[in-house]
Amino acid sequence: MSDYNPSIYPAQIAEALERTWVNDGQPRIRLGRSTDLVMLIDTIYQASLLHEEGEPVRCRVIIGGEELSEAIAEPYFEGLSILRFENAIEFTQHDLRKLASSAGFFRTLLLVRILPDCKAEIWGMIVTGTSWLNRTDGGRSEGVSLPDFLVLQILGPGHLIASAGNRRVLESAGGKLLSEGFDPFRSKWLPRQFASVRNDLLIEMHASVEGTPSVQLCDDFVKDVAQSVIRRTLSLVRSRGHGGMLIYVPHDLQLPLEQWLRFRVQFVSDDASMHFKSTMVKLMRRVLEIGHSSGLQKVTWHEYQKMQDHRLSQIDSTLLEHAHFLADLMSVDGCLVLNHNLRIVGFGAEILGDSHVTCIDRALDLEASRFITEAADSSGTRHRSAYRLVSGLEQAIAVVVSQDGGVRFVANQNDRLTYWPYLP
Repeated sequence: MSDYNPSIYPAQIAEALERTWVNDGQPRIRLGRSTDLVMLIDTIYQASLLHEEGEPVRCRVIIGGEELSEAIAEPYFEGLSILRFENAIEFTQHDLRKLASSAGFFRTLLLVRILPDCKAEIWGMIVTGTSWLNRTDGGRSEGVSLPDFLVLQILGPGHLIASAGNRRVLESAGGKLLSEGFDPFRSKWLPRQFASVRNDLLIEMHASVEGTPSVQLCDDFVKDVAQSVIRRTLSLVRSRGHGGMLIYVPHDLQLPLEQWLRFRVQFVSDDASMHFKSTMVKLMRRVLEIGHSSGLQKVTWHEYQKMQDHRLSQIDSTLLEHAHFLADLMSVDGCLVLNHNLRIVGFGAEILGDSHVTCIDRALDLEASRFITEAADSSGTRHRSAYRLVSGLEQAIAVVVSQDGGVRFVANQNDRLTYWPYLP
C-alpha cells in the first residue's frame, strides 16, 4: 500500500496550478482568489464528464473580463476580435455542455469572467482559427498568439489542460497530474539516432541547388522540422483518445522485418512512401532562397518561424497534412512503422516474437543516467508488446500512446531497455 497514489481532483489541480503559474520566475496575470480558481476548474472538470447529443464535451475557455478585452486590443494581437453576447450565460457545467458544440475546439474560445460570490458567466467568444496548434505542437508559428490569460481546455473526461495563452502550464488526465516526464526530442540520444539521415538530406538539398549558397541552415534545422511533424502527429493521436503506436526502424536495417512484424499493409519503397523526405528538400531549398534574399548568413528555427512567404506556407501545409496522415495510420489497430528517413514502411503491424521482458527501466533524466527498474507486467498489453520488440530489435524506437493520452518513448539506452514518460 505504500506505493498507492490517490487520484487528484479539482481542488488539488487548482492548488498545483497556483504553484506553477509563473513565467521565467515572474507571475503571469493574477489568477484571482483560490476559491474562484477551484470553482472554475471544478465546473470545467464536471463538464468534461458530460455528453451532448452522444458526443463528449470538448472546448476551450479563456478567463477574463474587460482587462482581457484591453489586452486583445493591443496591436500585437491584431486579428483577434471578441464576439460579445447580448446576454451573458451562467457558467455551469450544463450551460458549458450546451455551448461547447458551437465553439469548435480547434477554432473558438469561450470567454468567461468571474463574478462576486464565487460565480462566473460566459460573455462571448473569440475565433482563433487553427494556427494555435502550430504553436503548441512545435510547428511554424503563424497568425496571432493569445495574451497570457488563463485558458482551460477540455480534451476528454477528466482530461484538462491549463495554459497561459497558448503556452501549456499543467495537464491532468486519468486522475493524475501529468507533471513527471521528459521531452526526449530535447535529449542527445534521440537526435543522434537520426544524424546520418540529416546529413544525407543536406547533401541531397545542396546537390539540387545551383552554385554554392551564400546562406546556410543551422545545424538543428532539419531536426527541428522533422520533430515538429512527429510532435503534431502525437498530439493528434492523443486528442482522439484511441491510442496508438509508432515504431522507428533504421533505414539500413539488415534483418528482415518479417521476423518481428506482421503488416496489415506494407508499402513499396518508392517516391510516394518517401513523401516527407522530398517535401523536406523543397522546404530547405525555399528557406535558403528566402534567407538569401533577406541577407541572412544562417537560417535558424527562429528565423524560419518569422518567414512570410506563400510558397513556404504551401510547403508547411503539406507537412501539416502529412502529420494528419500519420495520425490516421496510427489509429488502425497495430503499429505504424517508419524508418529513420520517415519513409512509411507500413501500418497496422502486429508485433511478433516470443521474447519475454520481465523488467524495464524508467528514466529519471533525459539521458537515462538515472533510472528506476519496474516490472514490465505492470504495464498494459500495448506497452508490453513495444517492450518485446525493442528488447529483441535493439535499434528500434517505439512511441506508445495510451487511450488516456499518456505517451512513452521506449528505446535501448546505455545497454538497458528504458522508457521515458513524454511530457511535451
